[in-house]
This record gives sequence, structure tokens and C-alpha cells, in this order.
Amino acid sequence: MGVALPILGATNAWITPPVVITVSALIFTVASFWWIQVRRGRLRVDTGPIYSGAITSNKIVLHVPLVFHNPAPASLVVADIKLHLSGGTDDANSPDRKALPKRMFWIAFHGSVYPESDKHRQFAMPFAVDGRKSVERVIEFQWDNPETQLEDGPYTATVEVLVLPQRWRRRRWRTLCTYQLRTDLWSGARAALIPRTNDPTYYEAVKEIGG
Repeated sequence: MGVALPILGATNAWITPPVVITVSALIFTVASFWWIQVRRGRLRVDTGPIYSGAITSNKIVLHVPLVFHNPAPASLVVADIKLHLSGGTDDANSPDRKALPKRMFWIAFHGSVYPESDKHRQFAMPFAVDGRKSVERVIEFQWDNPETQLEDGPYTATVEVLVLPQRWRRRRWRTLCTYQLRTDLWSGARAALIPRTNDPTYYEAVKEIGG
């Protein structure tokens, strides 16, 4: 009989151990279901050391490989992406001082860093990242009529993503990845859309081998 005695005294006679155990089990079950099946997390984004790019007086094009990882069970939608460029030289006469910071817009995405002639690019459109899954995309960013040729790097590149759904229907951009854009490592053929490296160690090794 002692098991059924009230926990908080006669004034709260209904709060008995069986009631507490039952309510606790219910709360645990609901919380576990939410955590395992319903919970929405924060999207994670990362990039690698290789990308492709071309810079001319009329346009800057960057093909940046990105991996979008959703650690939570509920699906998320990538609605839009922007690449924010800042930094560069502190020289007051540099074109960077007037042109940066700058946001480059998502135009399309590709299947690989190096553009394949037999495959058409797919223009920008929202895509889903399922729960506990990763999605790889090579995102094409463009900057028309640039005021700078990005010769005074390194620059700070920040990937900003609009992820849906959002609370209270707000359109809030999130900064999900920041890295160095080493356009200062480009050697010749700056107008050619070819693979580039952001790794100065790799660049020096290749330069030493090639003379």
C-alpha cells in the first residue's frame, strides 16, 4: 500500500508514484519521437580546396563545390545561395576598396568543378536536403561588370544560405561557411574557366615541379 501513497502529502493525493511514472513515460515518448523523427536542425555547409573560376573585364565566374549536410531528421530546403566577398588589399588605390564587399549571386549548378562540354548546367532552383543526409553541389556564382579583377587576394569568401522552413515566416539569411578565396594564386589564363586551388602549399609544390 505504501507505493500508492501521495508523494506531496494529502493535499495532492492524486500525485502518486504510478501517476508520476505514467506521465514521465508519456513525456519521454513524445520527446523521443520529436527528437528522432520531427526535430529540425541547422544546415551545415563546407567546401574543398579546389574550385574553378574565370575573371574578365565583363564578368567574374566561380564554380564552388559545396557539401550541404543536414544532421537532424526533418528535411530542409535550400532556397537561395549567395557568395559574399570581402577583404583584399588595404591599398587606398586598389579597385578592391571601391568594389568590396560584394555579394555574388547563384546562377546555376554543375555536376563537377571542371565544366563538361557534353553536359548542360542546371539553372538555380531550390533543392531539398533530407534528414541525416548530405547533398553535393557545384554552385556557379557570377558578378557582371566587376569593378575589380580580384588580383589583390586572398579574400574572405562567405557562403550565405536561405534555408526553409523558417520560424514566423521570416526570410533570414544564414552564414554557414567562411573560407579564403586565393585568387592571388592564379597564374596566367585568368580569363579561362579552369580548375584553381585555394591551397598555397599545393600551389608551391606544383610550381616547383613545373618550374
